[in-house]
Amino acid sequence: MFRLGSTRVRRAMGSARPVGGPSRRAVARAAPGVGNLARCGLIAGRTHTRRVPAAVRSAGTLLRMTMAPETPKRRLLRRFALAAIVTNIGIVFTGGIVRITGSGLGCSDWPTCDGSNIAPVAGGDHAGWQAFIEFGNRLLTFVVLAAAIAVVVQMRRTGPHPRSVRLLAWALPAGVLGQAVLGGITVLTGLSPYTVAAHFLLSMVLIAIAVAFHERIRPRDPDPAVSRGVQNATTALALVAFTVLVLGTIVTGAGPHGGDLGAPRFNVDIRLAAIAHAHAVWMLIGLTVATLAVTWRTAPARFRAALTALLVLELAQGALGYTQYALGIPPSLVSLHVLGAAVLWAVVSAVWIRARPVEATDDQRVPAAAAGTDSLVAK
Repeated sequence: MFRLGSTRVRRAMGSARPVGGPSRRAVARAAPGVGNLARCGLIAGRTHTRRVPAAVRSAGTLLRMTMAPETPKRRLLRRFALAAIVTNIGIVFTGGIVRITGSGLGCSDWPTCDGSNIAPVAGGDHAGWQAFIEFGNRLLTFVVLAAAIAVVVQMRRTGPHPRSVRLLAWALPAGVLGQAVLGGITVLTGLSPYTVAAHFLLSMVLIAIAVAFHERIRPRDPDPAVSRGVQNATTALALVAFTVLVLGTIVTGAGPHGGDLGAPRFNVDIRLAAIAHAHAVWMLIGLTVATLAVTWRTAPARFRAALTALLVLELAQGALGYTQYALGIPPSLVSLHVLGAAVLWAVVSAVWIRARPVEATDDQRVPAAAAGTDSLVAK
């Protein structure tokens, strides 16, 4: 017969009853999700021993999925996930360098550099160093792809994982390949500001995916979750932040740094675009300050840390943006502004994810008390 054969289990369920027998109703009240086990006859001492092994194996699998024990392999997985974040941010920065140096068409064809050679050769329409800057940025795609593949391989070695985590992992290499194709389309269209903007925004999506994966595979946060209102506030933060990014691509697409002297530009007044961009930034800062004020004493420490870092980055990005506009948009500040935008978006993604603890399905809501599953089998 089944018995609650672990003191740890009894304490976590808030029961001082002897190991022989809380009722199904009492178990269901004591811990959400355990009632499912009780209804299946896995608890309460009335289950036939024939059903024990499969049930215990199933519960153990769910525990591994939801409790995510910190093992060396899982730590390595988190390092690969961090590498995916860093490499995706890094290639955004190098892409900015391609733009400000006018090297976007240093390799004027894709997937080759000049229609016949994979690597750049002397004698093209652009300076040799411009061709190598563009080609170097293309080569970095393989570094980003390697980090994404490492995430998938290590994820498969550390399972089982929830379906959402598996989808995030597979989305990384798929997104990098899609980004490579979109980069080729950007070159073939002569650096159209529309494809350039889409190229940048897809990188932001990949950064968000990498951050979400990194956060989902962390050990569970013991602190209570934030309220639904705060979760809604983080959604508003993410939407406004993405709007800031979109407006930023319009400012860049209307500005002097198009990646090539002959690149087409947006037919908009850059001054008006910059004002709209600045207003969106101020809205983002206001939302961040309000959310931080509401959650300062009650939210989990990791959530508050991310929110505080976000506010600092917003202020730094705002100061940098005003400075580069006042100085006539110097190239060096533009590249730093692009890097800051990528890092800021990564922190926005972390804030959004940390406001939403991993929710298991009804069948997966097994409390930490069930970590002693092996001791449920009666002697």
